[in-house]
Amino acid sequence: MEDEPHCFPHLNGERVERYSRKVFVGGLPPDIDEDEITASFRRFGHLFVDWPHKAESKSYFPPKGYAFLLFQDESSVQALIDACIQEDGKLYLCVSSPTIKDKPVQIRPWNLNDSDFVMDGSQPLDPRKTIFVGGVPRPLRAVELAMIMDRLYGGVCYAGIDTDPELKYPKGAGRVAFSNQQSYIAAISARFVQLQHGEIDKRVSWLDV
Repeated sequence: MEDEPHCFPHLNGERVERYSRKVFVGGLPPDIDEDEITASFRRFGHLFVDWPHKAESKSYFPPKGYAFLLFQDESSVQALIDACIQEDGKLYLCVSSPTIKDKPVQIRPWNLNDSDFVMDGSQPLDPRKTIFVGGVPRPLRAVELAMIMDRLYGGVCYAGIDTDPELKYPKGAGRVAFSNQQSYIAAISARFVQLQHGEIDKRVSWLDV
């Protein structure tokens, strides 16, 4: 059985997790392989390196210059964050490959608090006025999704980012609940929306559930 993730003590004595154990790392040197990535981050704790379609491709190199670090313990993620340098609100850590020394790569942890955002706590959540959004960019936080949708249609009372149950990492989908029928109908009538926030500019559509 897998070890339980390490949790940080909370003010009331409870132990709570703060980050997903899955961390995005981007801008990797093109010639860095799986073993070298593992060696670069092993000092923070036991981890497994993954990237999309890794099993099928049988490649030792992340094909698009990014990978995911899957740590056994949540405390490893905090240690990694503490070791990073911060620039323009982004986290970086220097990583070396056989031909490139100390290349800054972007470290993008997922804060669990970013999975949900209540915009209007006085409104009950009504499943009949909730839309499900597909293709949500993984850096997008619930508060940002709520603000974008409220700016477009108004009446947003809640937004949530769907996460996988084990690692609590975003799955690329979300939910938005509206406080009134007019805003809900305006949203579903559009069928898709252009999510624009910072570097994100992506057209997403509603999911039929």
